[in-house]
Amino acid sequence: MGKLTFIFRTDVHLSDRSPASWKADYQAEIWDSLEQIGELARKYKADAVLDGGDYFHVKAATRNSHNIVAQTAATHKGYPCPTFHVPGNHDIAYNNLETMDRQPLGVLYSAGVFQRLGGPVFMTMDGLKVRLVGVPYSPKRTLDDLRGLKKEPGEVMIALVHALAAENPPAHVEDFFGDPVFRYGDLASDEGPDVWCFGHWHRAQGIVQVKGRHFVNPGAVSRGALVRENLERTPQVALIEVTPDGVSVGTIPLRVAPAADVFDLERKERRESESRVIEAFVEHLQEGVDTDPSTSVEDTIEALDFAGDVRSLALDYLRRARGE
Repeated sequence: MGKLTFIFRTDVHLSDRSPASWKADYQAEIWDSLEQIGELARKYKADAVLDGGDYFHVKAATRNSHNIVAQTAATHKGYPCPTFHVPGNHDIAYNNLETMDRQPLGVLYSAGVFQRLGGPVFMTMDGLKVRLVGVPYSPKRTLDDLRGLKKEPGEVMIALVHALAAENPPAHVEDFFGDPVFRYGDLASDEGPDVWCFGHWHRAQGIVQVKGRHFVNPGAVSRGALVRENLERTPQVALIEVTPDGVSVGTIPLRVAPAADVFDLERKERRESESRVIEAFVEHLQEGVDTDPSTSVEDTIEALDFAGDVRSLALDYLRRARGE
């Protein structure tokens, strides 16, 4: 029985530098994860690795070294299959796809390390026909753009999209990110893709079926920001298998060090403690000013129940603001 197999990953966010929140070697974890994905591709005899975008983290081309581009090429040379990629917002400058030729990703495309997935790519085996399509990042992406993806009879369509999407997205998400958020239910149709693979939103949302369509949102390969989700989740990839019986999708966790070993939790606690002190200071200051308008700001600060160095710093900021 014929079978076509794909490994889907997204949001690698490769960088020369570790995030400020890390005490471990961020780049070493990324390289190890990429090696593991190659091992999975060999293990499952994948026909392609699918990348949902934001392979690079830093948008400025000059701040990505030749070394990480070269090592990317070397790592993917060991993959047993091609890697198809759709550009994310971190892969281009100014959210403009026309900058691609000047970006590190453009070099990887030109060298054949990655194949840019835009128009359809067809893969066939023993009567199976899979159409791969890619939708790159755009802040102006619309629902009509995505609903315009239509498949032909007798084929399976897999769409890679770099955009925010969820089954039931929280109301605040669109305002927070400043990008449109697409609901699975609005995208599912008999004429559209059988499998939707989303990048961009780093939160792992797993595999969801809506109206017989698979929505694949495994979350980012990287764990850059020190947020609760990254303290709790294990990065993963998706395994997509197409057979004459239909489509199956599952997730495979990657081997990574415990969050406590890679994140600088002490630094996080210090910053949170400092924030609490500042918030309390401002609150006390506001109360002092509100309750006694005849008292000068300097006298109010001096009277606050805080350490002397905190009061001194506040007075120094006040003098600077006044140009003294």
